[in-house]
Amino acid sequence: MLRKLLCAALVAALPGTATAAGYPDREIEIMVPWGAGGATDVVYRTFATVLPKYLNNAQTIIVNRPGGGAVPGYAEAMQKKADGYYFVAWATPSITKVHMSKTPYDATTFEPVINLVEAPCWFLVPKSSPYKTLGDLLADAKKRPGKVNLGNAGAGGGTHMIALAFEKAAGITLNHVPHAGGGPLITAAVGAHVDMAIAGPPEGVPQIESGDLRALAVFSKKRLELFPDVPTAIEQGVKFDLGQWRGLAAPKGTDPAKIKTIHDAFKKAMEDPEFLKRAKQAGILLDYKGSEEFAKFVKEQDKLYEDIVKTNKLGDRYK
Repeated sequence: MLRKLLCAALVAALPGTATAAGYPDREIEIMVPWGAGGATDVVYRTFATVLPKYLNNAQTIIVNRPGGGAVPGYAEAMQKKADGYYFVAWATPSITKVHMSKTPYDATTFEPVINLVEAPCWFLVPKSSPYKTLGDLLADAKKRPGKVNLGNAGAGGGTHMIALAFEKAAGITLNHVPHAGGGPLITAAVGAHVDMAIAGPPEGVPQIESGDLRALAVFSKKRLELFPDVPTAIEQGVKFDLGQWRGLAAPKGTDPAKIKTIHDAFKKAMEDPEFLKRAKQAGILLDYKGSEEFAKFVKEQDKLYEDIVKTNKLGDRYK
């Protein structure tokens, strides 16, 4: 009997075999390398309202590290302890910027935990805009190549890349105006500081509902259930659909048992009635991918955006 107990204790002490019993016993920090009010920030702050009930009542602290195309935030994350109490928001811009210029990290630097959201992008215009349809925009852009200003959430980020891909599909050239995240972008769009903005739910949802912004098109195969009046680009003659994903990653070396605990907590939260109500109100479009599937998906997306950058001869990474 004593031998069995000793063996069990030794097995539990081995790396990667811990049961994470009693974990977490303090707050968990999630770093969002974009400003407050952007889509990724909204997603995690919404999750934070229900996660404690699935994490031994431990609170989830959201820390914003905006600027620099998310590079400073991820560079800081690389220095954090892999102790299971620090995670990073891992989203489309995480793997687009690395192909624009040399960064201290790449698509394999962090450990994918779970994907939470898949949000197709949309074009938003201020209420004063003369553009009533995507056709109006395309006509003007073709008359004035490079003169129509399109705001994005950061140079080299996901919305920037998707806008470039749209340009090619539509046969137009736009003037891309970067902002320090989705929050500042939406503010600029409402104030008509740009002709239009490319974003994705939940960005722009409150402003669409208030009438301050209008969606010209959504880049999905079908209209969104929550926004049935917003036509797709495909319906309007441009065969194009592409969006952004938002998930969670951990520093390399984080105990797999702790990663599983966090994965399971988020998975339960995605099925929580209270969370689902809040997610719907915020315009969050959920898309679950487990750790292994998410890792494979990130690898595929990394190749996609590498091809987009090389095809468009963007940045200085491959020059």
